[in-house]
Amino acid sequence: MTPEEIKEAVKVLVEGSILDKYNGVDNFKSPKTDYLKKIVSMDDKQLFQECKDKIWLSAYASNNPRSDYHWHCDGCYDEFARRGKTELYKQAWEKASKG
Repeated sequence: MTPEEIKEAVKVLVEGSILDKYNGVDNFKSPKTDYLKKIVSMDDKQLFQECKDKIWLSAYASNNPRSDYHWHCDGCYDEFARRGKTELYKQAWEKASKG
């Protein structure tokens, strides 16, 4: 993707989010949009692996509602939705839940 395409994809994700979940900074004081830029730059295979890892980590951090892993999962889902491939999120969830 070109830098302009990445910028447009991130804009779509941020504008489509509920409750401004991608505005502000993460737990390390980095802009949340930095993570979105990272995932929109991934191909489907890379995003699938990222998604699977974040789903597992989100479950592991279930005792911490402020964990970045929770909104990272949302970001992965939203990016798959933007691509019209939400079935890949479901497959990642199924793989992550089986360990």
